[in-house]
Amino acid sequence: MNNNLQFNPILTELDSADAVRFPLEQDLRSSSRQVQEILPNNRVYFRRRLFAGLALVLVGALFWTVISLVVGVGEKQVGADLTSNAPREIYIVAPGDTLWSIASAIDNDGDPRDTIDRLAALNGGSSLYIGQRLILSS
Repeated sequence: MNNNLQFNPILTELDSADAVRFPLEQDLRSSSRQVQEILPNNRVYFRRRLFAGLALVLVGALFWTVISLVVGVGEKQVGADLTSNAPREIYIVAPGDTLWSIASAIDNDGDPRDTIDRLAALNGGSSLYIGQRLILSS
């Protein structure tokens, strides 16, 4: 059994309304303008990216702050030891005080650098804040 199919197209003339129309150059230009209007502008895209980046930085900073407060990152004992067996000579830092001015007042031999080093070692560093209790002698 041999089944052969034959294709016999019926050709008729096309009306002008049914004719295939190729796009003209003007049609192509207008369609590309429509596509450009739909796509976001480069400035708008940049602003959105910048806003998203800033938002991520702020969220990260907030997250880091919360974590450091909960965990206690960077917490250390600063200032004088106020336990019962602590030494009795304590100086409370006033506005404008520096380790140099405090050491100059304590040490009268002229060069306060050794006294500054000793005060920094006794009090956990050389940074001062108003109201801080400094140990003057061990």
